[in-house]
Amino acid sequence: MAREKCFSNLSSDESSESSDALLPEKDDHLDLLDSSSAIQTKPGWKAMPYILANESIEKMATYGLTTNFMVYLVREYHMDQVSAANILNIWTCGYSLLTVVGASVADIYLGKFLTIALASLATLVGMVTITLTAFVPQLRPPPCFIDGQQHLEHCISNTKTQLGFLVVGLSWLAIGTGGIRPCSIPFGIDQFDSTTVEGRKSVHSYFNWYYTSSTVVMLINQTLVIYIQDSVSWAWGFSIPTLLMSCAIALFLAGSRIYHHVKPEGSTYVSFAQVLVAAYKKRHLKLHDDERVLGVFSDVSLDGNVVLSKLPLTAQLR
Repeated sequence: MAREKCFSNLSSDESSESSDALLPEKDDHLDLLDSSSAIQTKPGWKAMPYILANESIEKMATYGLTTNFMVYLVREYHMDQVSAANILNIWTCGYSLLTVVGASVADIYLGKFLTIALASLATLVGMVTITLTAFVPQLRPPPCFIDGQQHLEHCISNTKTQLGFLVVGLSWLAIGTGGIRPCSIPFGIDQFDSTTVEGRKSVHSYFNWYYTSSTVVMLINQTLVIYIQDSVSWAWGFSIPTLLMSCAIALFLAGSRIYHHVKPEGSTYVSFAQVLVAAYKKRHLKLHDDERVLGVFSDVSLDGNVVLSKLPLTAQLR
């Protein structure tokens, strides 16, 4: 493959004035591209009901649990608004950073499917933990009471054990979110053959359905779920998203035999570093201007099943 042959010549003489050594046989490369396209068998839209439904339900569950969470901390845990906002900001920052970890784990070790499955279980554990704080009175401070003589409302602050139990639930939720968010969209794209015109059109349709479902989910969470939490009970308002998350996991696993599973191919950061090293070591080489370089620098994945799309070769920044 072009990338392997490119990096295998890193130790070549830097004083060379030609890039002939970098050019593989073009016919063999094109044959490899043709054979890789022939091997690809992807489910396409057959897998979308499982993926889109799982993604929609998962967002409805996690957003339904956290959209109104600051009000829950102020009312039930008797926190001031600054403390409640700090907890939510730390949690948001935590799962945002964990998305980098989740993406790296999927690319290097587990793959997208297994990462999403394990992260979904972690999310469910976090949601069950937080739901228990609404069901079990001992896991949160007692209700505030009014002093009959002074007519003042007295509220007991949360203990370290109660706060710790809540933080454990948020931590599991952050781990799960960090694994699901960076893998959900790429996993859906993996189900389509992006080397064909029809496959690329299907990818665009998938994006439309993905963001449409996200908008509908946000609308439901901002109306129905918040109404249940505020007007009915926090226990029901948390248990419904938790049950939905259980359904999302079952639905996602039900389509495991249909999905196209892409094997882990290493970290993107390593490839980026390799490009920088190769560019530095080959800075004196002159690239040919003729047709011998056409099609040479299109990389093929290690398993030969996916053709990675590249920008067209130009003469800029030589």
